[in-house]
Amino acid sequence: MRIADEAQRRPLSQELAFICHRLHADEAEILGKALRRGVFEIYKAVVLHELQRGRLDPAEASRLLGSLVVARAQAEGPPRPGKSARATVRARRRPGARRGR
Repeated sequence: MRIADEAQRRPLSQELAFICHRLHADEAEILGKALRRGVFEIYKAVVLHELQRGRLDPAEASRLLGSLVVARAQAEGPPRPGKSARATVRARRRPGARRGR
């Protein structure tokens, strides 16, 4: 069953007004930070993808993103499409292991 208030999304202007009010900042400042964050996330994804494909060496990736970001990405390994985190946890359990209750 859908509840009318939860079925519709709030307008972006309301969400932005709430953020500005709470953080005591103007809209331009908040939008600038959000845009910068979004662009950085895309930039990071592209650099890590190029590193994974071997088109970028680890030293250059570390220079572009920082050594901790690159080390964390390499420790996690490449993402496996189609597998959720929950499915991965299930796959690691021993076949005869019982769940604790």
